[in-house]
Amino acid sequence: MHDDLFVDYLASVSAPIDEYLHRCLTAVTPGSGRDRYLYGILNEFISRGGKRTRPAMAMLACEAVGGDAHKALSSGCAIEVFHVAALIHDDIMDSSLLRRGEKCVHIVHGVPLAINAGDYALGLVCTIVVRDPLIDDATKLAVLDIIGEMSQRTVEGQALDVGWVRDDVYDLTPDDYLDMALGKTGFYSGIAPLTVGAIVGGGTAEETQALEEFGKSISIAFQIQDDLLNIIGDEQTTGKDYLTDIIESKRTLMVVHCLTVAEPADRERLIGLLRLKHDKTMDQAGEILELLTRYGSLEYAREMARDLIAEGRSHLSAVRESPARDIMASMAKYFLDREK
Repeated sequence: MHDDLFVDYLASVSAPIDEYLHRCLTAVTPGSGRDRYLYGILNEFISRGGKRTRPAMAMLACEAVGGDAHKALSSGCAIEVFHVAALIHDDIMDSSLLRRGEKCVHIVHGVPLAINAGDYALGLVCTIVVRDPLIDDATKLAVLDIIGEMSQRTVEGQALDVGWVRDDVYDLTPDDYLDMALGKTGFYSGIAPLTVGAIVGGGTAEETQALEEFGKSISIAFQIQDDLLNIIGDEQTTGKDYLTDIIESKRTLMVVHCLTVAEPADRERLIGLLRLKHDKTMDQAGEILELLTRYGSLEYAREMARDLIAEGRSHLSAVRESPARDIMASMAKYFLDREK
């Protein structure tokens, strides 16, 4: 199997995905500043790029269960629009500066317009599905049910991610992290795209369940890799701020692992540094990184990501053989090896 299969697939579907996304964001009521203050902001953000893995996953899942991939385009793009809203809002919460290699929306346009643009995108998610003439009403309801759960679980995960920092919560286990990551990232970055694709494609219950489990494993691996790239990646390559998770004292898997295994004195030092939150210096951030490295927390995270990818791939055996299934197996490797 070629590990570039998913990269090639992404390249083949990126144009129709981008065209559909921009069509969704065409001004409903043109003029009077709406383009400048709303639609233009969202279209500019989408034009920055992005991997478009979520629509591609929905289309692949649909094809893998014997359906027409194009019929899953709207559902996948609805989830991508949710992703756009989540990124805009998340950057405000984290006081981030960079997104996709450029200044964050709230830095360019101000917080009020950024919040408003994100809110509009969230409101558009269900409309995209409801107005698709290619899928029947029963299928739309099933897709909307998945998207509703996705929205709920994502906000729950975000609440934990933000709340743990606010309340100085340190008695956490790797299982606590996995539960948070499943909510914050797992549903909208893996489970939902693959599940709605299988539903639109008319997959069997067994196939739909297998794709859901596949999505669960690879999306958590995706989040772990994202956390790793934030502290070992290159800012120019990732297009995101470097070391922000450490600066913000996020409870990443590496931090949680280190808190679990560190000697008492080092654990107290790590907690003291985390309590500084945004007030820590880059030298203090470097000290945290040194502790994570010394206690093997980076390698622990890499190993868990590898195990999750292997677990995810094992679920694909319940999906009928097809080129689409082979591409999904390649996608799992892509999530692990990506550099941005």
